[in-house]
Amino acid sequence: MNIKGEVEGYLTQIEQTAPKYAKAKAETYQLTEYKKTQRSLLYSRAVGKTVADKENWVSMQPEVTKTIEGIAVSIENEERLRWELKVAELHIEVWRTEQANRRLEHKIL
Repeated sequence: MNIKGEVEGYLTQIEQTAPKYAKAKAETYQLTEYKKTQRSLLYSRAVGKTVADKENWVSMQPEVTKTIEGIAVSIENEERLRWELKVAELHIEVWRTEQANRRLEHKIL
Protein backbone atom coordinates (compact mmCIF):
# COMPACT_ATOMS: atom_id res chain seq x y z
CA MET A 1 0.00 0.00 0.00
CA ASN A 2 1.29 3.39 -0.98
CA ILE A 3 0.93 6.01 1.78
CA LYS A 4 0.73 8.86 -0.73
CA GLY A 5 -2.01 7.20 -2.73
CA GLU A 6 -4.25 6.02 0.08
CA VAL A 7 -3.70 7.74 3.40
CA GLU A 8 -2.97 11.17 2.00
CA GLY A 9 -6.09 10.87 -0.15
CA TYR A 10 -8.15 10.17 2.94
CA LEU A 11 -6.47 12.98 4.85
CA THR A 12 -7.24 15.36 1.99
CA GLN A 13 -10.84 14.16 2.02
CA ILE A 14 -11.05 14.89 5.76
CA GLU A 15 -9.54 18.35 5.25
CA GLN A 16 -12.07 19.13 2.52
CA THR A 17 -15.10 17.63 4.26
CA ALA A 18 -14.55 18.98 7.79
CA PRO A 19 -15.39 22.63 6.96
CA LYS A 20 -18.47 21.53 5.03
CA TYR A 21 -19.57 19.43 8.01
CA ALA A 22 -19.05 22.35 10.38
CA LYS A 23 -21.10 24.61 8.13
CA ALA A 24 -23.90 22.03 7.87
CA LYS A 25 -23.93 21.60 11.65
CA ALA A 26 -24.14 25.38 12.12
CA GLU A 27 -26.99 25.56 9.60
CA THR A 28 -28.91 22.89 11.49
CA TYR A 29 -28.44 24.82 14.72
CA GLN A 30 -29.50 28.11 13.15
CA LEU A 31 -32.64 26.60 11.64
CA THR A 32 -33.56 24.93 14.92
CA GLU A 33 -33.19 28.22 16.79
CA TYR A 34 -35.07 30.07 14.05
CA LYS A 35 -37.94 27.61 14.39
CA LYS A 36 -38.23 28.47 18.10
CA THR A 37 -38.34 32.19 17.35
CA GLN A 38 -40.79 31.66 14.51
CA ARG A 39 -43.10 29.59 16.73
CA SER A 40 -43.01 32.27 19.44
CA LEU A 41 -43.94 35.01 16.99
CA LEU A 42 -46.74 32.94 15.52
CA TYR A 43 -47.99 31.97 18.97
CA SER A 44 -48.65 35.63 19.75
CA ARG A 45 -50.99 35.73 16.70
CA ALA A 46 -52.48 32.31 17.33
CA VAL A 47 -56.21 31.75 17.25
CA GLY A 48 -57.66 29.57 19.97
CA LYS A 49 -58.89 29.57 23.53
CA THR A 50 -56.56 27.00 25.03
CA VAL A 51 -52.83 26.52 24.88
CA ALA A 52 -53.38 23.30 22.95
CA ASP A 53 -55.52 25.15 20.37
CA LYS A 54 -52.82 27.78 19.92
CA GLU A 55 -50.04 25.19 19.67
CA ASN A 56 -52.05 23.31 17.06
CA TRP A 57 -52.65 26.49 15.07
CA VAL A 58 -48.95 27.37 15.15
CA SER A 59 -47.95 23.85 14.07
CA MET A 60 -50.25 24.03 11.05
CA GLN A 61 -48.78 27.26 9.68
CA PRO A 62 -46.93 26.87 6.37
CA GLU A 63 -43.93 28.83 7.66
CA VAL A 64 -43.38 26.29 10.44
CA THR A 65 -43.81 23.36 8.06
CA LYS A 66 -41.30 24.87 5.64
CA THR A 67 -38.79 25.43 8.45
CA ILE A 68 -39.20 21.85 9.66
CA GLU A 69 -38.56 20.59 6.13
CA GLY A 70 -35.46 22.79 5.99
CA ILE A 71 -34.23 21.32 9.26
CA ALA A 72 -34.74 17.81 7.88
CA VAL A 73 -32.69 18.61 4.77
CA SER A 74 -30.01 20.23 6.90
CA ILE A 75 -29.78 17.21 9.23
CA GLU A 76 -29.59 14.87 6.23
CA ASN A 77 -26.69 16.90 4.79
CA GLU A 78 -24.97 17.07 8.17
CA GLU A 79 -25.22 13.30 8.69
CA ARG A 80 -24.01 12.55 5.16
CA LEU A 81 -20.91 14.67 5.75
CA ARG A 82 -20.36 13.19 9.21
CA TRP A 83 -20.35 9.70 7.73
CA GLU A 84 -18.00 10.76 4.94
CA LEU A 85 -15.58 11.89 7.63
CA LYS A 86 -16.08 8.71 9.62
CA VAL A 87 -15.44 6.48 6.59
CA ALA A 88 -12.20 8.34 5.78
CA GLU A 89 -11.11 8.00 9.42
CA LEU A 90 -11.88 4.29 9.38
CA HIS A 91 -9.85 3.79 6.19
CA ILE A 92 -6.89 5.42 7.92
CA GLU A 93 -7.36 3.22 10.99
CA VAL A 94 -7.44 0.10 8.81
CA TRP A 95 -4.24 1.24 7.12
CA ARG A 96 -2.60 1.85 10.52
CA THR A 97 -3.61 -1.62 11.71
CA GLU A 98 -2.22 -3.21 8.56
CA GLN A 99 1.05 -1.34 9.04
CA ALA A 100 1.28 -2.48 12.66
CA ASN A 101 0.60 -6.07 11.59
CA ARG A 102 3.33 -5.86 8.93
CA ARG A 103 5.83 -4.52 11.46
CA LEU A 104 4.95 -7.37 13.79
CA GLU A 105 5.32 -9.96 10.99
CA HIS A 106 8.75 -8.57 10.05
CA LYS A 107 9.79 -8.64 13.69
CA ILE A 108 8.71 -12.29 14.07
CA LEU A 109 10.41 -13.38 10.84
